[in-house]
Amino acid sequence: MARPTTRVLGLLELLQAGGIRTVADLAERLGVDQRTVRRYVDQLREMDIPVDGVRGRYGGYRLAPHYRMPPLMLTDEEGLAVVWALMVSQHARGGDPVSALAMESARAKVRRVLPATLARRIDAVLQVVDFTGKRGPDADEDNTDPHHVDDQSFRTLIGLAEAARDRRPVAFEYRPRQGPAAIRHVQPHGIVAHRNLLYLSGFDAERKAQRTYRLDRMADLRSLPGTFAAPVSSDPAAQVFGPLSAAPSRHDVLVLIRADPGHVRRWIPETLASVQPAPTPDSADGRWLQVFLRAEHLEWVAGTLAMLDRPFIIQQPQALKAVVLALGRRLAENCLPSSPATSG
Repeated sequence: MARPTTRVLGLLELLQAGGIRTVADLAERLGVDQRTVRRYVDQLREMDIPVDGVRGRYGGYRLAPHYRMPPLMLTDEEGLAVVWALMVSQHARGGDPVSALAMESARAKVRRVLPATLARRIDAVLQVVDFTGKRGPDADEDNTDPHHVDDQSFRTLIGLAEAARDRRPVAFEYRPRQGPAAIRHVQPHGIVAHRNLLYLSGFDAERKAQRTYRLDRMADLRSLPGTFAAPVSSDPAAQVFGPLSAAPSRHDVLVLIRADPGHVRRWIPETLASVQPAPTPDSADGRWLQVFLRAEHLEWVAGTLAMLDRPFIIQQPQALKAVVLALGRRLAENCLPSSPATSG
């Protein structure tokens, strides 16, 4: 059962949200009767916290306007939200109205006033998360499916950050873009924040390989017993971006595409391929890009090239040319001259 002092502080937290709160609403939220609420208000006033009483049908209590509050009481998620916003601003590219020193100082002050347990959890986020790229809806190239942020997202981030810091393996349910959800057992190496999304890089125990996972597709995160050795050379950001790691089942694909980078990134995200300028091929004009990726299925590469709808030159592997030509023949064969309703 909550102590009276805890309830008085709880009343102060409710009033900090702003607006007029009725006595009945406050009593319900605090789990006390209305007479006790009025007694708690008197205790706040004895602490020189100006609580105004508002009369009338919609009356109740509110904090006096323009009152400078003592240190805010933040929940765990609110504490992370403040520090996270300062981290994002510090790593954003330009346009900030304040200096990086001011943001760093503000973050340090918030960190000092947080409860010890919450501060240690947020320290894990500060140590593990690597920011890269620019945030904003215009830069969210890899966000091709809907996702939302809720309490589970907060718990997932905190849990993964602590596990990566302490080198503890984890298990979670993962929902890929296509296919059914499955349980993954992973040694977390780091978290990368890029273009409004969070990615976990780590070693998948079942697949015996480095893998990358989006946090918004995770559920039911839990810590596993034991610890793992820190990787000799671990670069989470490098693991998240660019081609997948080499594997016997993957083909090294190198293609020249005549298109601008933005158009290519609409169909091939940064997490799958590297894109860089390439010398203009002979007897051709326009801007060409060199795209390198690794893929388990060449049919997927052929379909992606078809969706790009731009001229391209296959440099490797030679087998991809046969797959592209076969796809073209199938499309031509399946394209009817007219609809069945009109052909009769």
